[in-house]
Amino acid sequence: MGAVYKARQRGLDRLVALKVLPPEISQEPGFAERFAREARALARLSHPNIVTVIDLGQSGPLYYFLMEFVDGVNLRQMLQSGHLSPRDALALVPQICEALEYAHGEGIIHRDIKPENILLDGKGRIKVADFGLSKLVAAAAPSAQLTQSNLVMGTLHYIAPEQFERPQAVDHRVDLYALGVIIYEMLTGELPLGRFELPSRKAAVDPRLDELVLRALERNPARRYQHAGEIRMELEGIAGIASKLSPEVSRKLGFEYRSKAALFGWPLLHVATGVEPLTGRKRSARGIIALGSAPVGVFAFGDFAVGVIACGIVGCGLISVSVIAVGVVAMGSVAIGLGMGMGVAAIGAVAAGSVALGYYSSGPIAWGVHVASHDPSAQAFFDNPKTHSLMQEVSLACIIAMPVFIAIGLVPKLMAVFAERRSRKARTKTGPG
Repeated sequence: MGAVYKARQRGLDRLVALKVLPPEISQEPGFAERFAREARALARLSHPNIVTVIDLGQSGPLYYFLMEFVDGVNLRQMLQSGHLSPRDALALVPQICEALEYAHGEGIIHRDIKPENILLDGKGRIKVADFGLSKLVAAAAPSAQLTQSNLVMGTLHYIAPEQFERPQAVDHRVDLYALGVIIYEMLTGELPLGRFELPSRKAAVDPRLDELVLRALERNPARRYQHAGEIRMELEGIAGIASKLSPEVSRKLGFEYRSKAALFGWPLLHVATGVEPLTGRKRSARGIIALGSAPVGVFAFGDFAVGVIACGIVGCGLISVSVIAVGVVAMGSVAIGLGMGMGVAAIGAVAAGSVALGYYSSGPIAWGVHVASHDPSAQAFFDNPKTHSLMQEVSLACIIAMPVFIAIGLVPKLMAVFAERRSRKARTKTGPG
């Protein structure tokens, strides 16, 4: 689909990739209009896992794209080098899925997904190149000898069956088929040709990946995955994959589980840990019961929890039991409660703690309208059986909830540290490589 040059954009003093399309196609009637329409659609794609189109235009008979320069290698080179193990290859697939899902949502199909068009930069991030160029070049007339009305555009072995049968009527699912081929190739080192072996029989991978690959390679598009996001979610959700990844990749990939049962459109249970590989932001769990790094739910447990009942390092809820707690009833090291605050430092209408600030306050250091140490009415308030009982119940909730927080928030982090240490010891024993 043309020649690519490494160039320098002098105005901004940066390296860029200059792709010049075949000169023959510029001679075809209507190509200029098609180029303007299709190329501008490609230039609107803005995603961290898609090679950015910086500029486009025409110079004499040549049409060109000025694109982001990716300093790295393509997936084909990685596969040939033998440095990409199946476990680390699987950590790359979610990034490819994110790129496809975004582009498909913008109405653009790649049509030529293959290892050569999947780039890895110096930081190991995926960059998918040449989105939509197959359609643009395929629009040239037969005299350009690039295509014919019934000629298939794409690369053999990565082409979906419908691209052979009806090349002018394909949809985004051809990209999902090609991705299935790539996943199989990354896992086994071979292409899925003829009566091919299942991935688990060719490599030490979870057998449940067999079903994922076979569904992606379905000949009938209706039986295939319908969206790239489905592949990503299923891949990340297969039990055992995270344990097979290296500690470094596992921490980046994290874990996510979403129950099929739902209430008011929210899953009954949503667990999401780690960070999104694309953005570096914490994964957010949203469900009736939400657990993870940034949960939001009726019952939320994790690092930064928001819910009716919230427990975490920072918790915000109707009832919050956290290190830093904000809520109607709040209990923690620092507790800010609209109604009641209990903690080392407590603020609330009713505040009890080592340092307390409230309308009714009790503690060694206390400020407020009614302070228990020298106000009989405040002392009577805190001595009231109902108040005393409520404070006991909140204290009990804290005793029960804090171990849950520790298990959810701290244990996975400690396990990651121990896993990394074991990995280092193993590498020391086996030597480099």
